[in-house]
Amino acid sequence: MKKFFMIVIAIAVLSIAGYGIAYLVSPVTSIELEEYVHEVGISCPDAFIVRNESVYYATSAGTVYDSTQEGDRVARDTVISTVYNGSVDTSVLRELQTIDNNISRLRRREAQSTLYSPDTASVESEIASRLNSIPDLADEDNVEQIHEYRDDINSLRAGEDISITAKIDELTAEKTSVENSISTGKSDILSDRAGIFSSYTDGLEAVLSPDRIGEYSVSYIRGLTPQNTRRQSGSSVLVGDPICKVMNNHVWYVLGIAESSDSSLCQVDAEVTVRFSNLSGSSAPGRITYVSEPDENGEYLFLVEVSTFLESAFSYRNIDADIIFEEYSGYRVPSESIRTGDTLDSYYVYATVGSETYRCDCEVLYTDIDEGYSIIRSTEDAENKLGSMERLVVGER
Repeated sequence: MKKFFMIVIAIAVLSIAGYGIAYLVSPVTSIELEEYVHEVGISCPDAFIVRNESVYYATSAGTVYDSTQEGDRVARDTVISTVYNGSVDTSVLRELQTIDNNISRLRRREAQSTLYSPDTASVESEIASRLNSIPDLADEDNVEQIHEYRDDINSLRAGEDISITAKIDELTAEKTSVENSISTGKSDILSDRAGIFSSYTDGLEAVLSPDRIGEYSVSYIRGLTPQNTRRQSGSSVLVGDPICKVMNNHVWYVLGIAESSDSSLCQVDAEVTVRFSNLSGSSAPGRITYVSEPDENGEYLFLVEVSTFLESAFSYRNIDADIIFEEYSGYRVPSESIRTGDTLDSYYVYATVGSETYRCDCEVLYTDIDEGYSIIRSTEDAENKLGSMERLVVGER
């Protein structure tokens, strides 16, 4: 009997030992830890840029001339274009353009520089700054800027008066003299708003106004097609032809179409990030200001207000945009790898470096129940940070 019990005990010991050995040598199920950004948003491949903008039309037939360059910022009540009655020699227009370009360049320098300040200390500081920047300009092969800096600095050192205002006045008088040589009359076009100048028009300026979006349906917006035209300076125009436009550069909008499945996200006053696929990956913060009622297909319009200046946004009407409502940055892990800590709102995972395994306390930022994954990051007081780990332990041994 004693022998029988000894055999049973021996078998039990061998079984336990075998299980232990199998446990120790069995491989750990693990995956590589990689940083991940999860976004919750709406894709709008056929969105429109909406702006407050003014289009200006010819009040007389003749030759149009732009005293403003494409993309320049203009002030209210300033001359932006001129229509000369009849035809004008192209050489005269080129001379006018050269003068206006020089005036614009000087005005930009005047706004940005203290080189022409009556304060001696400011002048000396500006000279030193420009001297220090010349090597960088040389690396960029910016010869024109180097010559400009050199001439100004040499003039100052020689004690010459290089007042920008005086130069602008001189060029303005020269322009007046050239204009007086044109025998025909003229009609100046003045801007009624401050903003960005453009000689491109598309026929949608009055339609895609922020105040009118509430009048439109999804089907109407889908049917809009911009008729992009550019009227060249020096070309002939008739009465009523569009000449140019000025666009508000402080606030503009993105008009998108969404589906009913996105209705829980798309709410008035929701803060979003707008990412533009065809604007070199540019993005800007925005706020939803309008959401229409859904149509029979469950689709609806929404309008995002953007207050960030993006130069490239003023060259487009149709855009491919993503509207991002939430963004989570961390590590994407299988939800099953997350363990609950001592309290219901504390979590941790096991991760490895080489052959060593560590407990890493973490926060769960986002969980996709259907897909079975979560986005996590280390807690601020975690002793073992996920960023220092190599692999995540997913399952038991």
